[in-house]
Amino acid sequence: MTSSSSQSNRRRNRDARSASPHRRDANPVMDFQSPLEATRLFFLSNDPVPNPWSLHHVSEASFSKYKELCIRGFLVKGNLVLDDPAVAEARRIVQNVGWIYTCLDVQPFCPRVVRECISTLYSADDRVYLRGCRFDFDPVVINQLFMTPFVEHSHVWEGDDLSEAIIFLTDGRCRRWETFSLTYLLPQFHYLYKLCSLNWLPGFYEESMIKNRLRFLCALVRQKPIDFGRLVYDQVPEMARSSDADKKIILPNFIYQTLILQKNITALPGDEPLIGHPLWISGDEVDSHIPRGRRGRTHVR
Repeated sequence: MTSSSSQSNRRRNRDARSASPHRRDANPVMDFQSPLEATRLFFLSNDPVPNPWSLHHVSEASFSKYKELCIRGFLVKGNLVLDDPAVAEARRIVQNVGWIYTCLDVQPFCPRVVRECISTLYSADDRVYLRGCRFDFDPVVINQLFMTPFVEHSHVWEGDDLSEAIIFLTDGRCRRWETFSLTYLLPQFHYLYKLCSLNWLPGFYEESMIKNRLRFLCALVRQKPIDFGRLVYDQVPEMARSSDADKKIILPNFIYQTLILQKNITALPGDEPLIGHPLWISGDEVDSHIPRGRRGRTHVR
């Protein structure tokens, strides 16, 4: 990221509380159309580039990365079912930390647009030039678009004690990693773990990832200040740097939603139909996507 863009981010951070394009109503949950209209008005000042093909790929490195991404699949987000009593406690926790819009109204995405955005971020800073328009893509804007709280000093949860997190999330039914299974999690934390594995810290079955999610969830439930925008933003370029064709593209719904909340995206010949409808997180569905391995170990893909 350039020094000028860093300075711009700092200025926007100072004004983030007052500059949000959204206004919270008495009803804590709005439908998708309300933030869509508000944010597009907020970002109208970004002048379009005349030729939508002119910045299709901003560099040779971007084009090369785009071709790599074309052979990788996608890991879609989860959508919390609000009216399911089974997930009521999980919903309350998410609402209390101000992250409810990170797991609601998940929109399908255009695969080609997502790949273009990632490949552009791979070789640029926090402004994406996509199909003739400039889109902002940085932690401050992400927090504004998803109405997550402004956090001045984010808690460094990665260094938290793993055993303490396990004891807390299992209510003492398990006390150390060596005997841990996701089946020990309390029901509300089981739903939150599923959300975490799809929407906040997506990835594949690796012990290090599971440990990180447990530390993260413990901090989140205890309402430690965590910068959602920074959390997800950092994962996108990190994922783009990977050349492993077997690893799916993470956060595609989130990336596409970040773009369309700012302005319409020009459709081009060859665009695929929208895909990636969300996985529903409910009392009936949460376990169906978590296959269990031997000795009760739960594998999360």
